Amino acid sequence: MYQFLLVTGYQKDNWEDATLDSKDVKNFLNEIEKDFGALPLDLHITRKACALVAISDGKVIKLQEPEVHHCPLFTTLFNFKELDKQAIEKKFEKQCDDWGMFTCHRKVCDEKIIVPFGASEMIMYALKRKTIDCAVVACEGAGTVISDNPGLVQGIGAYMNGLFYTTPIQDVINNIKENGGTVLSAKDAKLNQYEGVMKAAQMGCRKIAVTVRGDEMEIIKNIREFEHGFNSVWEGSGSGFDKNINPKKTQHMHTLKINLKNPEYLEVVILAICNTGISAEQAQNVSDSADLAWACASKEIRNTAGPRSILQVGMKIPVFVMTEKGLDFISAYSSDETLKEKLGNISKKHYITSSKFEDGSVKIQMGKFHVFLYETAKLPVNTEDEPEPLV
Repeated sequence: MYQFLLVTGYQKDNWEDATLDSKDVKNFLNEIEKDFGALPLDLHITRKACALVAISDGKVIKLQEPEVHHCPLFTTLFNFKELDKQAIEKKFEKQCDDWGMFTCHRKVCDEKIIVPFGASEMIMYALKRKTIDCAVVACEGAGTVISDNPGLVQGIGAYMNGLFYTTPIQDVINNIKENGGTVLSAKDAKLNQYEGVMKAAQMGCRKIAVTVRGDEMEIIKNIREFEHGFNSVWEGSGSGFDKNINPKKTQHMHTLKINLKNPEYLEVVILAICNTGISAEQAQNVSDSADLAWACASKEIRNTAGPRSILQVGMKIPVFVMTEKGLDFISAYSSDETLKEKLGNISKKHYITSSKFEDGSVKIQMGKFHVFLYETAKLPVNTEDEPEPLV
């Protein structure tokens, strides 16, 4: 039995705020409200194969028609050869049953590597090796979460698809807090990675990794502008942060008091995720401002970010490393000094594959896997087994 709410007042504001970057999500919410007469009190919207998925009380209640019909990662993880509505529904309900996702039984801590080149896996290693101070991630039932606990970040992100809307689940929020996480806004499970980064800086973190959906253009821009503004004030203050920072004003910005215990430069590593179906303009923004970009089933990311990248990790669903900062970040995923040495010269492009398929490779370790590093004249390097179609 679903519980429902009328979308008025504070809840309406939360809805608008949570979905500013996606008209499709607003339309999807309108459809749910029309179908059920009101929005369920417990409601989470994620996406798979460019299809929005609504989940309430651990069950899929609405699902769009997928635009991508084959995904090699989906096949590997869930053993479905075809991506259709039935497979997607089974996938999410399996996650609800096995991991408690989208429910009060959510498992939030784990250190098992699920996706060899996954964002949460890389963040987990960076936290363990202390190359970053904390991560800003998204969790259904809690919204934006800040944590320096490697197991918490991996537990949240291991099976997580892009999150577009969520409502608070108190047990999930409590579990996150008990494991060292900070929830940005427990009262409404607010999703705002920009405000999460500001909160992390306020807490004294200076090296921050943040996952952001590729369609969130303003969020990505604001994070980068905040980083630049923060460091400009640091340079101009002369004696550290002895005054308030007034970053560029946007609808979410407010005066931020800086933690004086850690007066250092701010370094934010932006990981652009959930990029399937993003526009050419959004892909350009990712290429300009992100440090790492997951290609997913995105044609635009492959066409825009791919050629500009320094390093490509993986081939079926590649990760494009765009900046030196991104290289430093991903180097924490490997204890192999050869990787750091090879990537030291950013004038040369490289790619990494999980299997050796031609001469000239260097065998290295990333995470718990052996992979092969190649030098190449240009990127991206493509393979036949990639998502179909690219959108």
